[in-house]
Amino acid sequence: MDKPKLIKTLKKAGIISLWIVLTMGLLFSLAFVNKENRNLACTSVTVNIDPENELRFINREMVITIINSEGDENKIKGQKINSLKIPNLESKIESNKFIKKAQVFTDMNGILHINIDQKVPILRIINAQGQSFYIDKEGNKVPESPVFTAHVPVATGNIFESIDDTSMVQSYVGTELYKIATYVDKDAFWKAQIEQIFVNAESELVLIPKVGEHTIHFGSSDDMEQKFKKLMLFYKEALSRIGWDKYSDIDLRFKNQIVCKKNLNN
Repeated sequence: MDKPKLIKTLKKAGIISLWIVLTMGLLFSLAFVNKENRNLACTSVTVNIDPENELRFINREMVITIINSEGDENKIKGQKINSLKIPNLESKIESNKFIKKAQVFTDMNGILHINIDQKVPILRIINAQGQSFYIDKEGNKVPESPVFTAHVPVATGNIFESIDDTSMVQSYVGTELYKIATYVDKDAFWKAQIEQIFVNAESELVLIPKVGEHTIHFGSSDDMEQKFKKLMLFYKEALSRIGWDKYSDIDLRFKNQIVCKKNLNN
C-alpha cells in the first residue's frame, strides 16, 4: 500500500475510533444520569398556569390536589422522581375539565415543573332546560366553576344543546353561537359591546348590546363579517350623531341595507 492510501486509511480508522469513543461516553453519561434521576428526590413543585390574569378556573392549590388528593404538597416533596410517573401525572391533570393541556417535567435539581394551559371560554350558554355551561375557543363545552365566573357574552332562548351530549358543540344552534362568539371574541370593540345573544323560535340570533337600548336582529352566521361591518358603519355614521337610543330594533338580515324601528320612548 502506498503512503497516501495508508494515511487515508489511518484517518478513516481514527475517525471511526473517535465516534466509537464518543458514543460509549454518551451512553455511559446517559446511564449515569438515569441512575442519578432514579435516586433524585423531588425538592419542590412549581405551577405555571396560562392564561393567568383573566381566568381563575384553576389555581395552584387545585393542581396540587389533583396530584395529591389531600392537597398536601409536602407529601409530593421527598418522593423519588422515578416514582412520580410523569406521563400519568399529565393525564391525571388533563382529565380536569377546565384544563386544555398539561406539561410535567423535572430538572436536575429535583424541581417538579407543572405547566398548564386553561381552557378559555368565549360564551356562556343557558339552554332551554336551564342548564348552564361555557363554550371555549376550540368549541369544547366547559362546565360552570364553583369558584369563578367568566365575563363573556351569555346566550339564552331556544337552545337545546346540552353539556351532556358530547364534549364539543354539535347542534345547528350551538355551532351558530360558536361562530358568532368566536368572531366577537377576536374583536376588541364587539367583545366589549355584545352582552347577550338570544335565540328566537326560528333559531335566528338576536344580539343585545351593552350600550344603547336597541336589539340587533342578526339572523344566521351567513355573511357574518359583512353584517358586523355594516353595523359598525351604521354606529359611526348614524347612531353617533342621532343618539344610541334612537332605535329599538336594528335588523341586519337584509343584504345591502339596514332596517330600523324607532324607539317610541325617545
